[in-house]
Amino acid sequence: MPVPAVRTGLIVCLLLFAVLILLPGCGSVIDADQSRICRAVAPALEAEDATIAEIALNPVPGEATALRYSYRAQGPQGTAPHWIVCRFAAQTGVERFDLVAVDTDRGPLSDIRLYILERWWLEDLGPETARPPWFTLDRASAYWLQQVLGGLVMAGVYGLIAVGFALVHGLFGRINLAFGEIAVAGGTFMLIAVGVASLEGRLGPTALTLALLAGIAAAALLSWAIGQAVIMPVATRSTSPQPMLIATIATAIVLAEGLRITSTGRINWLPALLNRPIYIAGKEGFVATATPAQFLAAGLTLSGISALLGLIAFSPFGRAWRAYAQDPLMAALLGVRVPLLRGATFALAGACAGLAGCAVVIAYGTISPGDGLSITLKALISAIIGGIGSVPGAFLGAALVAGVEIVWSSAFDIAYRDVVIYSLLAAFLVLRPGGILNRAASSPREF
Repeated sequence: MPVPAVRTGLIVCLLLFAVLILLPGCGSVIDADQSRICRAVAPALEAEDATIAEIALNPVPGEATALRYSYRAQGPQGTAPHWIVCRFAAQTGVERFDLVAVDTDRGPLSDIRLYILERWWLEDLGPETARPPWFTLDRASAYWLQQVLGGLVMAGVYGLIAVGFALVHGLFGRINLAFGEIAVAGGTFMLIAVGVASLEGRLGPTALTLALLAGIAAAALLSWAIGQAVIMPVATRSTSPQPMLIATIATAIVLAEGLRITSTGRINWLPALLNRPIYIAGKEGFVATATPAQFLAAGLTLSGISALLGLIAFSPFGRAWRAYAQDPLMAALLGVRVPLLRGATFALAGACAGLAGCAVVIAYGTISPGDGLSITLKALISAIIGGIGSVPGAFLGAALVAGVEIVWSSAFDIAYRDVVIYSLLAAFLVLRPGGILNRAASSPREF
């Protein structure tokens, strides 16, 4: 049959697209701060007029807190290859900045030389020297490019949580206001998993991938539990939307306070991995930059949204979800397993929120319980502007909200940014209540 073949091809294309985006994150995972310190040691060991040319910077196998820096020193006496091994006190927390030993191809540094190096050389270490950009752009164009690069991550985060709103609203016609806190929980569990993995050895691509999956799985499980314990009982006992709003707000407060109380004794920060800036475009005066971590976070969010759109459009789960959203009774009569569909929807929506929280951690290093409310409001606005109950509309609304934030923050007073976003919501509710895709007319629960 040609139709299944086309659908299979589209799914394969989506998966291939996701793999290609995630490939940059599979390289060497090195703490950017530790790498900057180790690179700064080499000039201190060579002649003052020597030129340092980097060859490689790699982790040391079997040593979680060591980096090996290979370079070529060129001076009046010629050119010679050298290497140093920098060992740090820890790979997470503030101790990761403490250089405790330096080995070289000419022998290890003594304690006195190491103290002099740290006290009078590394203490005045400035920012890393900028490299030539890939492309030349005028200052204004480079500035706008920088704003767009900075907004990619938040557009994906808003989109994922807005999609979670759409998934639940599509089945019940109700809004779960705890998705922002579920996202925070997913990011927090990822940080905990990173801390556990760091006790076993160096943080590599495998450990980070497992930590990411742990954060997503924890958020999916939490969302499923909230759905079964809060949303389903309230939805079956009342047809009014107010009890659901009150219940999910209470759930969000419980989650936020629980995370705040339990995280006070921990340093919830991801080491500065994949954070060496990439100088993309510009010229002297201003250069647009981004980090591999930002690209990875944006790729994760956009790949997650793309995979979800393919799942809803072409999979048996998607057909069952759309059938139930259009006519719950007829879908049940035609064999849709309603309890299983509801549970899967809660888990999938939670996984989207968890991926959003993990993307925030990857891009910015941490996430805190106070972030949940602002993320929830922006994602809810995105879902409403896109057409509440529509999965593609939720993503379009998120792109619009992020775009307005970028433009306003770049050209006008940032203090009025949220006023503009809320005014945009009011304008849509008055002029186009169905949102971008006009889904909230007679039947709001559509794809």
